[in-house]
Amino acid sequence: MSKSLNARCIRRWEVEFKPFCDSKVNPYWRKRDLRGYIREAALTTAYSMVESMAERNAKVDYDGTTDGWSPEFSAWYDERREQYLKRSA
Repeated sequence: MSKSLNARCIRRWEVEFKPFCDSKVNPYWRKRDLRGYIREAALTTAYSMVESMAERNAKVDYDGTTDGWSPEFSAWYDERREQYLKRSA
């Protein structure tokens, strides 16, 4: 997966949560959470974005539409998943 996509997602999550990760504002979230839980959530977001793009691209290549999965498409996509993930990343 692209390092820049990971970095952008991490930065976006840090910017979003930084005001909450202050002990004066919130008794639960701390600065360490920016490096731990929030970083992990950002990487999950980045992976989900790539996976979603790969699935949409494969669906369009399969039958020209992005709506609905069929058992046939699922089998077809399973064979080509890595190819589409590599192309989407």
